[in-house]
Amino acid sequence: MTKILVNDTNPETTKLLIKFLETAGFEVSSSDSSTISVRKTHDKFSNTTEHQKSNILQKSIFPSISRLNEVFEFIELNYHQNIKLKEVAQAVGYSSAYLTDLVRRLTGKTVNNWIIERRMAEARRLLLETNYSVERIALDVGYKNINHFYCQFRNYYNKTPRALKEKQREAHDSNRINVKFLNVE
Repeated sequence: MTKILVNDTNPETTKLLIKFLETAGFEVSSSDSSTISVRKTHDKFSNTTEHQKSNILQKSIFPSISRLNEVFEFIELNYHQNIKLKEVAQAVGYSSAYLTDLVRRLTGKTVNNWIIERRMAEARRLLLETNYSVERIALDVGYKNINHFYCQFRNYYNKTPRALKEKQREAHDSNRINVKFLNVE
């Protein structure tokens, strides 16, 4: 977090400065008459230690392509937030256009496809392993718009989240063994 001292008391100057800072990629968290608190947008995303990096890619959905490890690590750590190509590119030090071309050339998919795929994998896991509502799962995996989540889930799995959960319950129920205890005297 960085604080910027504002010497001009004109509120229009402060508004203009905030607009410029946001355009330049800063997130303005607060402002008063004399200071503005900001941080670089990509700083809100998680960073990794070397130990975390090795664990992340070992158990992930991403292919093992050394040139893209940083990209996939960033997606893995931040898919639950509202990340876009721009933030991924900024985090790994590439332009959006170059990163798009590189990822597509090496994997056949776009950065956005990988973000969606990671979100869908986690949504499926949460649907099958928890009793969370579909709405909570959508929020947990990075969707602010529940309808958008439903559409992407249906496009990805060819069924709704609720249908997947119901099918899993039916399979679980059919595998149960009925045991009756008789009172024998």
